[in-house]
Amino acid sequence: MRISVIGGGSWGTALANLLAKKSLSVTLWAYEADLVARMSLNRVNDLYLPGFPLSDNLSF
Repeated sequence: MRISVIGGGSWGTALANLLAKKSLSVTLWAYEADLVARMSLNRVNDLYLPGFPLSDNLSF
């Protein structure tokens, strides 16, 4: 099953990460291109959800 979450704020990131930790294939869509680049590189949403590592099953 593939899941997409639209919105890279705190709620969208938390929901996408929770689903990804359950071994589901999740894509998180966000408006801010620089935020997406940082999340992809650092595996954390430093703008809206700092301190919470993102699952490896989460793509952008």
